[in-house]
Amino acid sequence: MSTPKNERAAAARAQAQAQVRAKERRTTAVIVGASVAVLAIFGAVIFFIINANKVPPLSEASAPAAADANGGIPVGSTGVVGVDVPTDAVRLDIYEDFMCPVCNQFEQLNSADLDSLREAGTIAVYYHPISILDRASNGTKYSTRAANAAATIADRAPEYYHAFSEALYASQPQENSTGLDDATIEQIALGVGVPADVASTLADGAFTKWVIAATDQGSQDGVQGTPTIMVDGTILQQSEVAYFESGALKTYLVGVADGTA
Repeated sequence: MSTPKNERAAAARAQAQAQVRAKERRTTAVIVGASVAVLAIFGAVIFFIINANKVPPLSEASAPAAADANGGIPVGSTGVVGVDVPTDAVRLDIYEDFMCPVCNQFEQLNSADLDSLREAGTIAVYYHPISILDRASNGTKYSTRAANAAATIADRAPEYYHAFSEALYASQPQENSTGLDDATIEQIALGVGVPADVASTLADGAFTKWVIAATDQGSQDGVQGTPTIMVDGTILQQSEVAYFESGALKTYLVGVADGTA
């Protein structure tokens, strides 16, 4: 038989159990809410990381005025970017990294021959300054900085682009060094005649995003290293033409132009 005392004890136990269940529900709600918040923050961080490392399409990057849709900077017969570039000549695309010693070798061996063919209108030369060797400059991103400087000159002082590129190779730093600093790059530009008001902007990074996008575009176009040479849109392999042998590339390009290659 139930007594008032037993009834009061049962009621107390029921109330205590109800309080425990209510506390558990509140705790669960807090844990779930905190978990959702953490997941939301984690998702936002992942979204930021993915988008921060996403390379924009080349078409969306601010490019030097004369650059084409594939990231090529055309140097015409007079040596000026975008001026007197023949449309009916053999097209030669050169993908280069200013930190690349093999690119420098290619430049030293072939530049005079290519200049003579370009000046004669036999070939149209498109230079692609890309940055695949940032890892070889101890964190200073020399390849990107040098390519941006070249792109800036192509845009703002186009008559000095070719001379500036040659001067960068003449002062090329060793791989796995810190590369040239911005002040030295500016002095090299001034040394070939780039106006001071242009040279002073080379470190601003106006075309850094374009360099990154152009490098990615080169990869999409089959470029796996530098130098890479394309003739009329097709990568030229050294097994086809030994272009590290004096005169070999010039002979081949003349043959392509007259239909004998």
